[in-house]
Order: sequence, then C-alpha cells, then structure tokens
Amino acid sequence: IWTWGRQTQVAAPTVRKEASVVKVVVPQKLENVRLIRWVPLPTASAHILASMQQRLSQTLPKKPPSAVLWTCMLNLKTDWVLAKKIAAKITDPKYTLHDFNADLSAFPELNLYLLDERQTQGKTTVAGSAAPSNMSSGRTIGDEFQRTIGAFYAIYWLMRLEVDGKDGFANGVDDDWKPFQLTDADDMRVTHGDKRIGFKENAQWPFFHKLLVDAHLLEEKKVTSMFKTTTKLVVNEQRLVSLLALTAVHDIMKMSMILPVVQKQHEPYHRYVSGDTIGDHDHALSYVMDNYPDILPSFRDLETGEKRSVQFTQCNLCFNHGWFVQAEAPPGAIFTKFREALIRDHKSQIGQRDVALYFVHWLTDLAGAEPTPLSGCEKFVTKFPLPVLNSFLRSFEFVGKIATQTETEVMEEYLKMRWAESNMPVGPVPSGDSAVARMRLLCMAQMNAPAVLKGFAELAEEDVEVLNLEMARSGCVGQSFSAELVPKDVISRQEGPAFLVYYGPAFLQNLGNDSAVRRLSVLAEIYRCSREMWPAAVAKVASNVTIRIDVIKALSITDMQDANLQGDVWMLVKHNESEAFIERSTKKKLNKMIANNSVFQVLDLSIAAAY
Repeated sequence: IWTWGRQTQVAAPTVRKEASVVKVVVPQKLENVRLIRWVPLPTASAHILASMQQRLSQTLPKKPPSAVLWTCMLNLKTDWVLAKKIAAKITDPKYTLHDFNADLSAFPELNLYLLDERQTQGKTTVAGSAAPSNMSSGRTIGDEFQRTIGAFYAIYWLMRLEVDGKDGFANGVDDDWKPFQLTDADDMRVTHGDKRIGFKENAQWPFFHKLLVDAHLLEEKKVTSMFKTTTKLVVNEQRLVSLLALTAVHDIMKMSMILPVVQKQHEPYHRYVSGDTIGDHDHALSYVMDNYPDILPSFRDLETGEKRSVQFTQCNLCFNHGWFVQAEAPPGAIFTKFREALIRDHKSQIGQRDVALYFVHWLTDLAGAEPTPLSGCEKFVTKFPLPVLNSFLRSFEFVGKIATQTETEVMEEYLKMRWAESNMPVGPVPSGDSAVARMRLLCMAQMNAPAVLKGFAELAEEDVEVLNLEMARSGCVGQSFSAELVPKDVISRQEGPAFLVYYGPAFLQNLGNDSAVRRLSVLAEIYRCSREMWPAAVAKVASNVTIRIDVIKALSITDMQDANLQGDVWMLVKHNESEAFIERSTKKKLNKMIANNSVFQVLDLSIAAAY
C-alpha cells in the first residue's frame, strides 16, 4: 500500500515496515516536498485491498454495466452514522482535521482508489503499489486519491471560516494537523508564504460564505432566549452529507477498469451506443447514477431531492464561466443551453440552491486540484490570480438566478453590479445607447478598464455606433436589455445573429504600447466585417456566432500593420455557419480563396491608423 510518513528531517530515504503498512520516510528536498504533503492511507486499506484482490481473482459475474465495479462494491455500505457525525461536528472547534480525515472512512467508494490496473498476459489484475496506476485522466491513482481528499478538506475549511478555516484553507496544517498561522512571508514551514498571507488577507471570504448559504449548506435558525428571539446560521446537516457523498464518488470513474458499458435499453446515452464503454468520467458516473444507483451506496441512500441535486452537478451545462465573468459573450451564448438543461433535462425541478451547490462542488473540486491536501488549497492560494478568483466568486450568485430569470435579465444585473462595485473611477452606472457596451468593456478590459473607457469616448461616431449596436444584441428570442441602456434599433428590430468575439477580453487586456482607442477601432472593424458576413435578420435573432481572434489577441496594432507593409492582409474567414476566424493571408492565398468562392472580409486597418 502506498503510504507516506510526514517526517521532515533531511536524510536519505529509508523504508521500514510497521504492522501491515509500508512507511516511506521522505527527505525534505524540493522534489520530495509533494510527498510530504500527501495524506497517508488508512491502515485498514491493506485489508480492504486484499479482499478486493481476492474477489477479482475469481471469475467475475457478467453483471452490467461493470462487473469489476459490482464486484468491488459487493456488500459495502455507507456508514451513515459516521457521515452524519461529520455534519454535526464540522463547525466544532474541537473537531480537528485529523478527526475529519478518519471519519471519511464512512464512504466506501473511496476504497476504489486502491485499484491498480495492470495487464499481465492478457489478463487484468488488481494490486496495491507505490508505482503509478492507470487512470483515464492520465494521472496516477495516488494523485487522484489526494485530489479527492483535498476536495474534502476544502469543504471542511469552508464550513469553518469562523473557526480556523481561513488559516487551514490558505496555509495547510503542521505535523499535529493544526493549521499554520503565518505572519512572516519567509516562514520556512511553508512554500509561497507571501502568497498565503496575501490570500488570507485579501480573499473575498464573504463571497465563499454567501455561496454556502445560497446552496443551503448553512441556513438560518431562530434562537429564543428569555428576553428575545434571534437568528443564527447553522449547518444544514442533510445538505452537507449530500455534498460529502458527491465528493466521495465524483472522480471514481477516472479509473478505466470500472467504466460502465452502455446497455441496449439505454442507448443512445450522450452519443454512446449499446456496447460502448463510456470514456468520459463525468458521463460514466451519470450513467451509473441514472440507471444503476444501487452500486453506489453513498448516492443510493440519499433522500430523493438530494439525489436530484447531486445528479444535477454531473450534467453537461455547456456553460463557459469565463465568458460570463468577462462579459465576453452575449447572454444567449452564455446561458441558453444552461437554461435549457434546467428546463428540459431536469423538468424545472432544479432551483437556485441546486445551481449554488453545483458551484460549491466546482469550487471545492478545483480547490483540491493540487495533490497536496495537507498544504491547504494550493490551486487557489498559490496558482490562481486572486482578482480573477474573487470575480468568479462574486459571479456565482448571479449565475444561480438563471433558474428563475431570463438570460438577459441575469446578464444585465451582473453588468450593473460589476460597474457599481468597481474600485476604479468610472462614475455611476451608465445609461443611454452606449451603456451595455461600456459595461461589457469594463468587464472585458479588467485592469485596463479606465484606459479603454477613455478610448471609447474618443472613438469616431461610426465606430461607437457599431459597438453600441452589436454589443447590445442578446442572442435570445423576445429578450433585450432595458430600453434605457441600448440603442432604439435593438428594441424596435430584434435581429441576429449576435456575435461572441472569442478572446476579445485578451485583446483589450494586452494593450502594451497601443492606445486604447486604436484597439477599440479594430474591435469595431471586426464587428463590422462580421455583420457583412452575417447580415442581420429577424429569423436569426436566437443565433450566436463565434468570431475567433486568437491570432491577433497579443499583437500590437503596429505588428498588424507591419504585416500589411509586407504585402499580407488580415482577413475574417468564414469556416462554417457558426464560426469565423481572423487569419493572416498572402496575396497568393487570397487569390486562391477568391477562386474557391471562400467567404471572407478583409480588415481595414487604416481606420486604426487614423487615430
């Protein structure tokens, strides 16, 4: 069994046997630091693995959808008494991370991370080993176990923000499982001390807290004393147990040997047909939850409403969060498929609290993405730009509203919030024809927003009109931003398609030595060429077209003009009915495209040169 000691002395590695566990004492050098931060497997793992090996060595029953999964989970039950104990004690100051870690044994699906698939003379066998194990994600099973534990720890810390959660989330724990409390950026007990201190001080902890409340993991409870009645937030124990159960099973299908095979009565399933092994681990888990829930006791025994919430977290929402946070896309491109999933696939039974739970799960899963759970949530703390994380956290509240509001209503509320809460001198929330365009530009440009908004005021009238009109289209039937925020034509003639300028934010964030007004003039030209290629029509009002500008996102205007001086041209080339790409073309290639009747528009950069 792969188990790591947390000794920290600098010495050559030694191996010693203690009972049935092999303990590896790892020297504290940079290349070994990750192992020191791993969580040891429970000592019972050796016995559990031996039992699974013994069962799998026999002839397996042909039991769909996965004989290996059925065999490994045979007669295993979730210890719901222990699981409920976790929920009851999680905010208790005396309930330590060590206690929590031990209690995670309540969830038998965690034993599946012991599997090590090996091919020997055409046969599949299972063993426990310190050697890398096969995962469909290309990672080792050791890593995936640590990531799952890291996600559990993120839940533990977030539920304890008023106790020791901020220190644990940001800094990790010492050899006694107690959170580090850092005051010195050069503290040798941790790496990236400056980032950890900065994260604890500057993270928007109220946003984390609100997300827990929105997901109903915390709820208000009235407390009556002799003189008055007050309210306080308490743990919703049933809801928390559901999140813990979800975390236990979420990544088990990354082990290829337990992937399910689609049965005839269930085809097609996410484009998989009868006899196909479902390779996508999220779809694989959904398939088992939908059709064979009895295999997974931690899911099977949940209350019906909680099962529905858990299943929702596994669905394909076709939601690009970056498009929303940066206002990169029109409302239809961002939310329509998401909203359809709520209505069509879940029959409107999913509410705002379920969308919030989806994001809590997304957040804790990503927080544990580095396989070093004893060092805190390093993915966010040391490797994720804090302003970006804060923007994501702030946006979760608005995404949840899609369960009850239209795509454009949600987008408008979000844009107004971003403008009103901006820490830059941008003035009151705007109104008038350019309001939506300006609010979107603020989100897209991020730290360059003041320069970009100033450049917008300097644009020629024809460029302003293009941006006002095209950035205000919703891409949704019967929807528009409020009349006081957009040009009249957007209201009176609802037409499409709307355009998503992919990498538009990167184009504005990479100003370099360019003036913002010149960059905005190129953006207006891209919209203008796009509209020539896709003329506005009422029949296309619900359509969204993607305009890819990858190739110029980091180029300066001078770089683009130099290409023209060398005889090349910049073109917007139509690839299909829903996509066009900016491309650099030689005159020879241009002539060939004309001969082939390709659809394209040449960008006129002389407009930018005029500023």
